[in-house]
Amino acid sequence: MALNTESERVTRAIRNRLVPRHRIIVAHTPDGGAVPVATVIPRDEPPPWPPPLLNPDARLRTAWDLSMGRPGAREVLFTFDDGPNPGTTDRLLVHLARARVKAVFFVCGWRLETDEPMRSRARAILRDALRQGHVIGNHTVRHRLLPTLTPPQLAHEIDHNADLIEEVIGQRPHLFRPPYGGYSEDVRRHLVGLRNELWLWSIDPHDYDLVGDSDRVAQRVIVGLGNHAGGTVLLHDTHAWSVNAVPKILQWIERENRDRAAQGRAPYVILDPARYLHGARQRLPLIRDPDTLRAQRVRDAGVDARADVTDGNQGAITQTTPDGGLVVTAPHDAGRALDAR
Repeated sequence: MALNTESERVTRAIRNRLVPRHRIIVAHTPDGGAVPVATVIPRDEPPPWPPPLLNPDARLRTAWDLSMGRPGAREVLFTFDDGPNPGTTDRLLVHLARARVKAVFFVCGWRLETDEPMRSRARAILRDALRQGHVIGNHTVRHRLLPTLTPPQLAHEIDHNADLIEEVIGQRPHLFRPPYGGYSEDVRRHLVGLRNELWLWSIDPHDYDLVGDSDRVAQRVIVGLGNHAGGTVLLHDTHAWSVNAVPKILQWIERENRDRAAQGRAPYVILDPARYLHGARQRLPLIRDPDTLRAQRVRDAGVDARADVTDGNQGAITQTTPDGGLVVTAPHDAGRALDAR
């Protein structure tokens, strides 16, 4: 079957690479022939974690572009913010385990040091997430808007959260996501010093606005996947309706991939964080060449689904600080309501 587009060729190559290659061990016969005696099935090992930094200078524009993943590949990374929340995050882990999906959980540390019994339950859920192969990221202690803080205050939000995560799971987080997408030169310098990877999102259904409506959350994610040819999905594991949307999104991907296979079209590929970031590295040459990047964005735009849905960073407010720094803040984020114990 002919592969009609570069996207299909890239995706087929990805699928071939991710499928373990069987090795046949043979024994030679007296007549010079060979007979198979054993089959060796290698383990499908992901790239090492943490990976080398993609964006060592923690540039905001670069982080937005990297969140879109490998160009034209329809690769998907699921990320969840603001947990771990007993009653929702633990249910989400069950859904992900059934589908064999590995995600990133961007954690707010106040949940790990709140009053009992919530403290112990949140910590147990975080350990479960790590044991199940998920990646734990830093989302600050109390979900504050970092550009409004002094340098010591923002350092505490980031560093103390990393300390709490390490205390619970035994390792410091490699990925950092700022609350509300709020960013400044002080935040950037701090992340560079920590050698953290700034990781944002490209598909945001604004699930916090769709209280109790898992169908609309799923629809918005599905539209985003179609419009952006995959990408980094942002959801909140603190909302029951967002957790309930996840199986619906996964079922749609499964059905869509069956249809695409029947039509000879490239499928969506849900990747673990290590593989997704590894693929995103192929976007770096495009980021360095703005004209090529703009053309790739046009190619990435799909026609698989249509609806009135916002882009990952659409509606963000960009301001320049007096010292020349850049501040980007999202107009809404559910995490602001969680800044209390």
